[in-house]
Amino acid sequence: AGNTNNNNNGIVSDLEYVQFHPTALFLPNEARFLLTEALRGEGAILRDLDGRAFAKDYHPNGELAPRDIVARAVFLENQKSNNGEHNAYLDITHRDSKWLKDRFPTIQAHLSSRDVPMDFTKDSIPVIPAAHYTCGGVTTDLNGCVVGDNGRGDGGAGWYRNLYAAGEAARTGLHGGNRLASTSLLEGLVYGASVGEMVAGVVAGDGADHAALEGREKVMETMHRARQSIEHRLVMEQHRPLSENGLNGHRGGSGAQAADDRTSREATEILAHLKALMWDNVGVVRTPSKLGLAVSELTAIRDQADRLWEDSNGAAGWEVAALRDAAHSGLAVADAALANRVSGGAHYVVLDEEEERDGTNASIKSRGESKEQDSDDDEDDLVAARA
Repeated sequence: AGNTNNNNNGIVSDLEYVQFHPTALFLPNEARFLLTEALRGEGAILRDLDGRAFAKDYHPNGELAPRDIVARAVFLENQKSNNGEHNAYLDITHRDSKWLKDRFPTIQAHLSSRDVPMDFTKDSIPVIPAAHYTCGGVTTDLNGCVVGDNGRGDGGAGWYRNLYAAGEAARTGLHGGNRLASTSLLEGLVYGASVGEMVAGVVAGDGADHAALEGREKVMETMHRARQSIEHRLVMEQHRPLSENGLNGHRGGSGAQAADDRTSREATEILAHLKALMWDNVGVVRTPSKLGLAVSELTAIRDQADRLWEDSNGAAGWEVAALRDAAHSGLAVADAALANRVSGGAHYVVLDEEEERDGTNASIKSRGESKEQDSDDDEDDLVAARA
């Protein structure tokens, strides 16, 4: 780990380490639903279309191998299908039906609520890896303060005064290149509290210091005024006509509305292409040639997205905003991945044949693999509770 993107003033790093959840429910034209890794912990078996268990082909621990290895196994097995049929399934039908429904109520509720219900206690479930967590992000120190080169481009360390980051947006270094199960929850709690204390002017050991307390009072007063200003702005926005609300509506007039609708449709189509481009070229298994192709296409998509946003004069629909953000983020990830030819954890590179023959950058052994056999059960429960 350690790749830094200086195109963003040197404040982001390790963006290539995108962790994939090994077993998302695969149903065409439907949003991916994560099937908790606790299923495998309880004995679920990965099988191909013919019913053959394949996980131990990739690691002695089979379904309990580190998640990056399991994700690659599921991905590669799906690539073996010659007739286009799906080729990776999760099978836990050998366990008691009532126990499974009680143990995994969220999965049971989701599958049974579909127009065409599915029963994971009786049938194998089609699965595919899904992008799950970004180990990299905005680089911070132990207090959550953003670290970067302040635009110098020389890679030197520096700090951004009054700029902090915490949670998945931050690259604290805690995860390395392969996050352990539920570590991100602890990271968010610890660094979130640290950022809050720093912003409020509380420094360890100096909490009772008079100057520190005065600083905290000033910060709290500023935050209170900012909160009042934001609340006032939200109230005003709610009472504005839809035609004036930018992202919440159209600019007014049938002609303008038609133009906005066309722009939104165009943005939606481009975003669908961007998603396919990322999956095909910046996904679970990467090659330098595909990453180079992705960077080239994503650069063009980013420029196109920026034009759509600028032409809208701030009145674009959410589709255009989503495309703009996805294009910039996708390009940053692809750039970082292309710059790092060494596999490690969630970033797995297979060198192109030409490079292998030349013997350049031939080290693709995965380093920093976790010993994880835990599950994201706590994390899945939290996500389900928030949904």
